[in-house]
Amino acid sequence: MRLGSAMQEGSPRESGLGVRAEVSRRRRILVIDHDDDTRLIVCDRLVAMGFDAVGEDNGISGLVRIAHEIDGAPLTGVVLELDMPVLGGMAVLQELRDRYPAVPVIAMSHSILIDRLRQAVKLGAREYVVKPFDSELFRTKCLRAFVNGSDAA
Repeated sequence: MRLGSAMQEGSPRESGLGVRAEVSRRRRILVIDHDDDTRLIVCDRLVAMGFDAVGEDNGISGLVRIAHEIDGAPLTGVVLELDMPVLGGMAVLQELRDRYPAVPVIAMSHSILIDRLRQAVKLGAREYVVKPFDSELFRTKCLRAFVNGSDAA
């Protein structure tokens, strides 16, 4: 499901992100989460930051989307829920690291799974967020992983 960009071509963004929003406006982020509400909220927040956001509801469909889009409209990054019933997030992360090591990942999960989030970073996730997460912290981590860190990827 494509949610699109919050910005029109050439229009300034009034979000306080300034130059960073302009830099990130064409960056495309895939959100993989089985929870519809969370996936939509995360996509909405990404769009509000100036990213294009697309969502998938399980790890298999997320990997299929990445495989189809990586050659066309490449993804800038992935926000990945670790605790999913269809192909869990850790398996998706491992597959991403093996096939697409340059694509940055932000892992997310509930606070009771903090050890799994830390393990995800050891496996290659660039950042992690604990749900429910603070919007400002999420924005900071997205900019760090998908804008500032993208030159290093």
